[in-house]
Amino acid sequence: MCIFIDMKYIITEEQYRKLGKSSQSISNFIIKYLNQYIDGGKRKVTPKSRNYGNLREDWCVDGKEVITAVYYFEDGRFSQGYLKVSKNLVNTISELLSIRKQYVLHVIIEWYDETMVPKFEQIVGESGLSIEEISAFDRDPECIPEPEKPEGITDEEMIDFIVRNTLYKEEDVIEKIESGEESLEDLFLQIVDIQNKERILRF
Repeated sequence: MCIFIDMKYIITEEQYRKLGKSSQSISNFIIKYLNQYIDGGKRKVTPKSRNYGNLREDWCVDGKEVITAVYYFEDGRFSQGYLKVSKNLVNTISELLSIRKQYVLHVIIEWYDETMVPKFEQIVGESGLSIEEISAFDRDPECIPEPEKPEGITDEEMIDFIVRNTLYKEEDVIEKIESGEESLEDLFLQIVDIQNKERILRF
């Protein structure tokens, strides 16, 4: 007997019997599956300057937003990491191995904390990050694109865009930029990213 799952991954009958012998074997299989799953994905990193002082990474796999990790900071110091994953991913693993979804979530958070977080720390130049909580998305939205600054856009046009799409007044935006509290480009891209999320998550 062979059991087929997504990504053309196959479990033989013998492997399936071995998985039933120990929770460690099950965990090892889930981790192997997750590593292969994430290899086909694309990571989107949102820096602190565009996320209210917090860090964020989103994973897009097969055109869907399937994993989001947010690292919260208070007064510039890391406080907590939160992970959201695809309900379809959790259900697939749970049904495949006939195990509880809560166990799948437990393995996922351990895998992410031990495998993915250190790689993210290298990308953003941080240390001491971790994931403490996990939950599942109700649905998998389309991938949210990286926000981009249109070629040739002027500072005045970016300020006008920010004013039209937020509660900021023009003088508020200028004050933030001149004080060094925000960079104009970061603030502009932050609003573009919010609009992209709202447009995609609305449906």
